[in-house]
Amino acid sequence: MERKRHAKYRPKFNMRFVHHRRRIILGAFLLVVLLAMAGVWVVKNQQRGARLALAPYPVHGCVIDQENGIIDFNSLQKQHISFVYLNATTGATYFDDSFNTNYSRIQSTDLKVGIVHNFSFQKRPKAQLRFISQKVKSNTGQLPVVIRVSYYGDYDAKRVDWKKAGPDLADLVKLLANYYGQAVVIKTTPAIKRQLDPTYIKQSKFWLEEPQIKKHNRRVQFVEYDAEQKFKNDHSDLELPVSYFNGSQKTWNEQTN
Repeated sequence: MERKRHAKYRPKFNMRFVHHRRRIILGAFLLVVLLAMAGVWVVKNQQRGARLALAPYPVHGCVIDQENGIIDFNSLQKQHISFVYLNATTGATYFDDSFNTNYSRIQSTDLKVGIVHNFSFQKRPKAQLRFISQKVKSNTGQLPVVIRVSYYGDYDAKRVDWKKAGPDLADLVKLLANYYGQAVVIKTTPAIKRQLDPTYIKQSKFWLEEPQIKKHNRRVQFVEYDAEQKFKNDHSDLELPVSYFNGSQKTWNEQTN
């Protein structure tokens, strides 16, 4: 009797509600799983699409600076990297601390090497050339010398006077080409390229910093993507933006051998 009396006042569960709640939880779990699977599929599909789009451009390379630490260049070469550009100088005052070490260590590999100078809107072309020649000396490698042109600090798209900066850049291109006897490539964004080509830069080729794979004419020698690729580097992962040479392996061999 006592048991029946307690059962009379025991809360009664609505089993329909319980089953409904279980179905909601199960549905939510399945949705999360499906979204995760879809995400993996999208990433793999994008990677596959990128590989197919890059198939005509087999020569890949990257830019190294002091922020990347100690690089195992032999390991980098084994991971299908054919060329490396070393960040060297900026304007007439900054020299990359790792340049000399990297340049020396890369000589033990078959990697083609070049240097990058970061253009200054403030310093005169002759002052920049003087600084480059003092710091880099003759260690410019086998590839074209690269001048990277980008906005920085107060020098943004609204404040840069291209009527002044354009001729200064053109002068630096001529000074570098004459001093080192090497071609000069301008590394920049498509937006800045439109400011320079063909008004100020008429002959030098470009290295474009692009967010996605596109076809370019022969005026563009290299293309760098806004993406970080992982490389094995002394038992750790190293992330670097990868560039490709806008041409075939045969053309690359003809230009670099």
